[in-house]
Amino acid sequence: MSFTPKIISQRDPLWANEKLGFDDSVTIGTDGCTLVCLTMLVNGYGFTETPSSMNRKLKEMGSGIGFLGGLIVWPGLMRAFPGLVFERIIVCRKEPAPLDEINTSLANGQVLVVEIDESPSYGLQNHWVVLVAQQGNDYLMLDPWPLPADSTPAPLGTRYGFGRPLSQTITAVAFYALTGSPAPTPVPAPAPGTGLYVRVQASVTAGLRLRSTPGASSNAMTTETPGTLLHCLESEALALSKIGVVNQWLQVRDPGGLEGYVAAWYVDRIGASAPAPSPTPLPTPVPSPLPPALTVIISPTIGPVGLRLRDEPDTNSNTLAVLTAGVTLDVLEPPTQALPKIGQLNQWLNVRDASGTQGYIAAWFVELPPGSTPASAPKPAPDPAALTVIVSSQASAGLRLRDQPSSNGNILEVLMPGTAMTVLEPAAAARSKIGVVNQWLNVKLQGGMIGYVAAWYVTT
Repeated sequence: MSFTPKIISQRDPLWANEKLGFDDSVTIGTDGCTLVCLTMLVNGYGFTETPSSMNRKLKEMGSGIGFLGGLIVWPGLMRAFPGLVFERIIVCRKEPAPLDEINTSLANGQVLVVEIDESPSYGLQNHWVVLVAQQGNDYLMLDPWPLPADSTPAPLGTRYGFGRPLSQTITAVAFYALTGSPAPTPVPAPAPGTGLYVRVQASVTAGLRLRSTPGASSNAMTTETPGTLLHCLESEALALSKIGVVNQWLQVRDPGGLEGYVAAWYVDRIGASAPAPSPTPLPTPVPSPLPPALTVIISPTIGPVGLRLRDEPDTNSNTLAVLTAGVTLDVLEPPTQALPKIGQLNQWLNVRDASGTQGYIAAWFVELPPGSTPASAPKPAPDPAALTVIVSSQASAGLRLRDQPSSNGNILEVLMPGTAMTVLEPAAAARSKIGVVNQWLNVKLQGGMIGYVAAWYVTT
């Protein structure tokens, strides 16, 4: 289906003052460029939405599905608009943008939602636009910022290039594709009582990803919330042999009609009675693991946001679960290797939670249980003057690291919610500033960059 540009301004008074997503501190007018770009994307393919209706639809899906705070959950759009497929996002803030791939996509009629650095000042001043066509050595875009809205697509390089190559102006690219019409025939629900159903386990607090192919590396189509019923699309005998088994994948259909694959070890069987026993012998049970040599608990310093259990030791990896302060975890590393990491910035621990989920957690947000005195390699005593803070979820558009303790200071970097920073001021003085408007903290990033952040957008 061809794309028909329809330009919308995020600052239109009809919706500019509406709160963005679940973040009460920002509005569509101030921080809603991504939301408005997605509104222009779907409208160009024949839907009829406003930023206000799009904001409402994504919120109605629940936290973590359409919005995470004020941040867009990219695959969530597929649940609201059947036929629209989120393919992937390429973040290129520290390397040149993939112009060849962008050009090929545009030549094939695929419009792109891209992040740009809208200012030549030092650091990233991010803004989102929709690329609709290549024009010579430039691109035509739908820009949500101008008011009144542009009457026709504007050239990206002319407005935001400032003499830089486009490979530096573009800092991220989101790829969506339309595979059906704007009003597809709904997928009929299976007749009640037929087939096999499973339920997403309540312990999967971050939601279970529905993927396009059976594997953790495939694209996530959407996130199914705990308790969601999924209809198995495989034979009952095959599906039953997988449920609860690690590294097995089930082909399912969710309540919205999306079909894909979920990790079979994060679902429980419900519904009809079990079929007659199969002559095929059951798999040999996995022996229970030995008692852990070391346990840790999640520190209260994590606050209400919780600590993410990830599939890799990296803040950009997938979240397997969100764990609250006080939760006990089994450490899967030798104590001599794990103990020096506990409480240390940029260190990760391989752990297992009470549900059996294994992954990695940030070691600087855990501590030894009270009264624990392991004999081997005691952890170093933390520096009493050192305080770690993280960017609050209220800073949905990112928190600016500046070279001066003022909103007029030059922007050195834009930090995403959850980013950890070491405070360079005495802990007592710093704690009195946290959450207080017009107070600033002197901090150091994990990479060594030093600057100032607004203390009312951080938490401990």
